[in-house]
Amino acid sequence: MTDSASPVRQVTAAEGVALAAAGHRVVDVREPHEWNAGHVAGATHIPLADLPARYPAELPDPAQPLLLYCRSGARSGRAAAFLAARGYTAITNVADLIERWPGAGGAWEQPQQLLTPAQQRRYSRQLLIPEIGQEGQRKLLDARVLLIGAGGLGAPVALYLAASGVGTIGLVDDDVVDESNLQRQVVHTADRVGQPKTASARATLEAINPETRVVEHRERL
Repeated sequence: MTDSASPVRQVTAAEGVALAAAGHRVVDVREPHEWNAGHVAGATHIPLADLPARYPAELPDPAQPLLLYCRSGARSGRAAAFLAARGYTAITNVADLIERWPGAGGAWEQPQQLLTPAQQRRYSRQLLIPEIGQEGQRKLLDARVLLIGAGGLGAPVALYLAASGVGTIGLVDDDVVDESNLQRQVVHTADRVGQPKTASARATLEAINPETRVVEHRERL
């Protein structure tokens, strides 16, 4: 069905399955947590809020047949209208509950949950970044980084690595915390003057992110 006043065709989930099989490019405009809960197999994920910035690079051909969907057709309808206003001529909107897609015989992907609910809450802002997402965050959690020095440069680097979710951080430093360090070596505190820098840094990093494992190497490299 097509509204005569609009260039956007409106279809049911079952009709969408047939169009996808015929070669329409499928675009999911839902939020990342919805995508992670399950999506049309082979779909391109562009959340509605990201569409203005991403469509020129990711949807470069205005004549390519596109099949847009969200949960029920409302957000994808807005996305379709946005693209139609910019010269896209072959847009179809799934104006139906997308949960009906598998029942209509459409291929559906149910991604493995890579993060726990607590991790999804903690790293929710990073998960919104297309280049990270759940897969990228899982890689960070599995990563191992060795930092040479827990001083003026190593201190802020260590803080951000731990906060971002790097799973294992090794610290190499044979020095102790001095009062003169405190104005720039932000991983240390006044009550730790005289302590090994690796021990001081470890306490701070584990307080920031209890999931990060910090390995001390109290030696000079």
